[in-house]
Amino acid sequence: MRTPELITFLTPYWTGREMMHRHLRSIRQFYPTSPILISKKGGEVEEMETHREEFQVQYWLEDCKFTDAMLRLFSRCKTEYVCFIHHDAVLLSTLDPLLQGLIEGRYDIVGVEDRIRIPDRDDWLRFAPGYMDSSFMMFNWREFLRKWGLRGIKWKETSGTWHREYHYGISQKLRRHHYLQPFHIAGYGLANLLKDAETPVLWHQWYGSHQQRLDPEHEVFEPGIRELISIVQQGESAFLRDYPNLDLSVLLPAWGRDCDVQAGVLIASELNLTGTRAFLARALMRVRNYSRHGLRGLVRFGLARLGRWRRSL
Repeated sequence: MRTPELITFLTPYWTGREMMHRHLRSIRQFYPTSPILISKKGGEVEEMETHREEFQVQYWLEDCKFTDAMLRLFSRCKTEYVCFIHHDAVLLSTLDPLLQGLIEGRYDIVGVEDRIRIPDRDDWLRFAPGYMDSSFMMFNWREFLRKWGLRGIKWKETSGTWHREYHYGISQKLRRHHYLQPFHIAGYGLANLLKDAETPVLWHQWYGSHQQRLDPEHEVFEPGIRELISIVQQGESAFLRDYPNLDLSVLLPAWGRDCDVQAGVLIASELNLTGTRAFLARALMRVRNYSRHGLRGLVRFGLARLGRWRRSL
């Protein structure tokens, strides 16, 4: 099956030119003419013009947060189906069999459950059972838009998760999930190989924009961040060195051998605040985060939330 006109690829992008190039090249390998829309945080026009000429992408330079980039990209999608995919994700095979499953109605959404362990440790890197991670999501966008609009993307918060992401509303609306299975590979850091049964589908590197996302000076706010940066950099360097001849000979399931999901849900439920206390706690956390950037940061945060509200009307 070859139906490139049915699907658009949406990619939010901060930084990481080498990963971005491999990301775009992998999409074009399997989908030579499908629309690729990119929201690029900040400038770097020269880089984006190079990608536009080589891969025929459309891009917008937008100094906004991830959630706002996501909403803007979805609003620009004109095809029936959409693949929302991070720039640090690289296709290893065609998505046509998965797209066919969506067309035939065998499931509503394809992706990876936001439940990933830390390599070689029975501890969670991501923990939100029942929700799709935004690194890769594929579903019928036009039908979703007709039923719920852009506002349907927003999560109606529940307990039992360590992570709380705006886009979890998609998983709540589209209830028949088809999960790809994540695996770790020794030597590639936090990366995951995502498989559909025995077929390698996608490589996700995690923290692809680490140059902007991970600041070693934030050690006081985020203990262990220097070690994390080192692991991320080494894993990305190994991937860039080996791709496309990756060593996939030894795969370890990325959900943990001894990780008790139900125990994690119960602990998260007990720790999650609800109601007014939750609202105040999150508001205080946001003020603390943005206070590091001064009054200008708080003003930008307020304007971003206002713009998000207006787009969802």
